[in-house]
Formats: sequence, structure tokens, C-alpha cells
Amino acid sequence: MKMKIYRLSLLFATVFLFLCGARAQQDVLMSQYMHNQFAINPAFAGSREGLTAFASFRKQWMGVDNSPRSILFTTHTPLRTNSVAIGLSVVNQSILETGITAAQATIAYRIDVGSNGNTLAFGIQPGMKMVKTDWTNMKVYDFDKQDDVFAENESFINPTVGVGISLYGDNYFLGVSTQSLMVSDEFNKEAEFAPGDATYYATAGVEFELGEVMTLQPSIMVQHTKRYGNDIDFTLTPGWNRMLYVELGYRTTGVMLGGISFRPPKASQLNVSYTYERTTGDFSGYNSGSHEISISYDFVYRVKNVGPRFF
Repeated sequence: MKMKIYRLSLLFATVFLFLCGARAQQDVLMSQYMHNQFAINPAFAGSREGLTAFASFRKQWMGVDNSPRSILFTTHTPLRTNSVAIGLSVVNQSILETGITAAQATIAYRIDVGSNGNTLAFGIQPGMKMVKTDWTNMKVYDFDKQDDVFAENESFINPTVGVGISLYGDNYFLGVSTQSLMVSDEFNKEAEFAPGDATYYATAGVEFELGEVMTLQPSIMVQHTKRYGNDIDFTLTPGWNRMLYVELGYRTTGVMLGGISFRPPKASQLNVSYTYERTTGDFSGYNSGSHEISISYDFVYRVKNVGPRFF
């Protein structure tokens, strides 16, 4: 078999995939989970006590050709009964020559716990995921001719079933979830019900009031797979007057992150956030960082005190 020389940038991107922790790329990858718990846990549907829409764009490893890119849209709301909430999540991701589009509907059941606004919720999120790889766009250089392996496209559609449980109040949140119990990979195109191989998320956060206008919100997200163990995001978010938040964080895959969120004083239903990530270690010189920006809006606003479940 003749040796083939791929573009150097493509090689770098592949190295990043395996060495920088993007192993669960078919799941939603986001740093701003505290702004949209629903994106990773269906049990947070309706948690903002009104109709909420959220959109985000994420671009990883700027400067690397075909590096991961994702666009996410979610919306969710409680129903009139207030014990039931519904939602919808749509995500489009691309990495190298592969595109992934997933859509999931959500229904959650909510239970009031005590008299202080505490809520225990359970959510289920069925959906579909389409994966398409366009090998014809792969730049392959051979000594004689193009390899026939790269002369065709490949696509398949699989079902997904996400589940989650959450407990939250005015100043804290807890959650455990998986985006799908149906698991597939690049070698096995047919998804199988495999809870033991799924990617699981655990999140927690709390808000402390520091005087009349200052708050401090530490939070954590643990991503677990059987094969790779745990990845952990630590985030510390000081806030001022429930209007301006500064986010500082670290991911155990070797990523430092910083961000800012803003709620206009006369339009507190609106939230705009930006996060910048920087890879540390030997591969930090091969890219100029990752960017994530999001915007959300509460069309029906019934909660006066915006706690950390609304990061």
C-alpha cells in the first residue's frame, strides 16, 4: 500500500481529537452549560418558569482546518399544569469531513419539594441523529492517483434517547443525565441500547450573596464514559447586580477558559454570553483558542430572583 500524505493541518486536527479530550463529539460540547442546563439534561425543561429560547455557536481550535464547529438551538417551557414541561433541542456539528445533525423532543415531570421553590424533575428526550461523512472533500495526495476509498459519501440515521434527573431551587442546582442511551461509533453504524457505554453528565452549582450587589457562583460539570473516565469542568462566576457576570474556569483535559455574560438592566429576560478557551500544554501553539457565544431570551418571565440554575 502506497504511503499517502495528508494536509498537515488535518493531521493536527486529528491529533487534537484524541489528545485534547474531544472524544464525545457526537454529544453537545459546550462550556456555557450553566446558561443552558437543558442542553445536557432534559430534566431542566421548564426550569426558568417560562418559555425560553437559547441559541449558541461554538468554534474550536481556531487556525486548524476543519476543526469542530457546532450550532445549538433549544427551547423549553412548563405547561399550564406546571408539573409537566416540554422542550426541543436541535444541534448541528461538523468535524473534519463529518457532519452531525440531531433533533430531540423533551417531556419532563416536575414535583414541588417543600415550600421554598425546590423542584425535583425527571426528563426523557427521544430523537434522531443523522451522521454524514463526505469523503470526496478529503484532500488525499498519492503518488499516482486518488484512493477509491475517498471517492464516495457515507451517511446513516440513528435513534437517540436521553434521560435526566434534576433538583433545583432559587440558589442551587443538581443534575445527572445522558444525551443518549443509544450508542454508536464510526465502526458500528447501527445504534445499540448500551447504557454502560453512554456518556453521562453530572452538574452542580450554588450561589452565594456577597453583600447587596455581589454574588459568587461556583459550579462543576463531570463528564463520564466507561472507556475514558472523567473529564471535569470547574467554573467560578462572580456577578455584579445580577447584570454582569465574569466566568473563570478550568477543564481537566488541559483547557483554561474565561467568559463574560450580560443581562441588560431594562431587559433582564435577555442574556448574552461569550467564552474563550485556551488549550494548555504541548499543543497550545497549534491553534489560537476556541470561541463560544450564546444568546437567550425568556418570553414569559415569572421568576423574580434569578438563581444559579439560570447561569
